[in-house]
Amino acid sequence: MRRWLVILCVALLGAPMAMGATSDDGPIEVDWYPLFTDSVGWNIYSGGFVIGWVNAPSGLDVDMGHSMELGWLNVAGAKFNTGHGQRITMGVGIDWRNYKLHRGTRFVWDDDRITVGDYPAAAVPRSSRLKVFSLTMPVIFRQRLVDKVDLMAGAIVNFNVHGSLETVYDLDGEKITERTTCIHQVPVTVDLFAGVKWSCLGAYVRYSPCHVLREDHAPAFTSFSTGLFLGF
Repeated sequence: MRRWLVILCVALLGAPMAMGATSDDGPIEVDWYPLFTDSVGWNIYSGGFVIGWVNAPSGLDVDMGHSMELGWLNVAGAKFNTGHGQRITMGVGIDWRNYKLHRGTRFVWDDDRITVGDYPAAAVPRSSRLKVFSLTMPVIFRQRLVDKVDLMAGAIVNFNVHGSLETVYDLDGEKITERTTCIHQVPVTVDLFAGVKWSCLGAYVRYSPCHVLREDHAPAFTSFSTGLFLGF
């Protein structure tokens, strides 16, 4: 450990001297390429904070107004600018979707299978939600229309690494919470993404033709979301 500290100190002290060193032809110039800029060519990139509302257009009666999507399109990535208004962005991101059923129905976990059914007799429903967390790999193409206005379209590969169910209701004066983290989500799905952006603020739609859960363990349904994004 002490040896690594010595090496680090030597490197930190030596870097300024190396940058200021000279050769027979004059000073040695260090060219720091502007990686975090929007210059022509390849740039390192991070951005695209997403907040939206998610629905299941087939298979589930989801309360879209209370079903949220939160995401970060590119935690770390790269973008290529042509210099003529086109840009391709790719990287690694995260996404979290929360599907909430309408108040009269709930998710039921029974014998390694998810169904949708009624609450117990005399129960007072609170909420029943299905949540999926994904690591994502988006590839998005941008076309600039006029100054600060862009159109975007692309695809997002989702690695659905975690899922859970949570149902909460009151029964006989007691709060009942039912949870499970074994929901058999499809491990890899693909979303189609489109959006329009003005300056740093935009609106998007996102649709997945893939089923969210495995058909042999749950109702078959797809995912649709729409909302706002910032800094993409």
